[in-house]
Amino acid sequence: MEHEELVRILDCINKIPRKMLHIQNYDNVTEFVLHELCHTRCFDIGKAAYFVDNPDFDLLKGVAGYARPEAYAGDDVWDNPSQFTAHMQGAPFNQKVRRFHHASMRKNKESDDAIVDLISHELDLKKPRYYSWDMKHDNHGLFVYEKTCKGDECVDYVKDGLCLLGFCPVF
Repeated sequence: MEHEELVRILDCINKIPRKMLHIQNYDNVTEFVLHELCHTRCFDIGKAAYFVDNPDFDLLKGVAGYARPEAYAGDDVWDNPSQFTAHMQGAPFNQKVRRFHHASMRKNKESDDAIVDLISHELDLKKPRYYSWDMKHDNHGLFVYEKTCKGDECVDYVKDGLCLLGFCPVF
C-alpha cells in the first residue's frame, strides 16, 4: 500500500467519530458510517453488508447495506443527513440487508464460513470475504463484502475502521 493511500484511508477513519456526533439524533448512523467506509475515498468496497449477531435474542440481524450502483449521489452523506436517510430508505440492497433475520450463529455454534455462505447466496455477493469481531454486550459484528482493494494489505485498517460500526445504535 502506498503511503498516500494509507494517509487517505487513515484520514477518513479518523474523521468518522466527529461526523457521527453531528448526526447522533438519526436512527441510521450505521448507514452513514458504512457508506463512508465503503466509499472510494476510504476502503473502496463495491458491495457490503453489516450484521449484528445477538446470542441472547438468538438473532443475526442485517443492519445496513452498501452497493456502489445505489450509492448516494450527493457530494457528502454527512452534509444533508435527511436527504441521505431518504435515499437509503429507497436503496434496494440496503433494504434487502435490513430485512435479513436469521437465528444467531453464535448461539447455534455455526461457523462464520457457513453463515457467510448463506448471506452471500441470499444477497448475491460474488466471491464474498468477511470480517467478524466481538462487540459489547456479548454481541458479534459480521461484515460481508465483495473485495475490491488490492491484495490483503488493507486488512488491519479495515478491521479498525469496521469497529466504528460497533458504536452505532442498532434499530
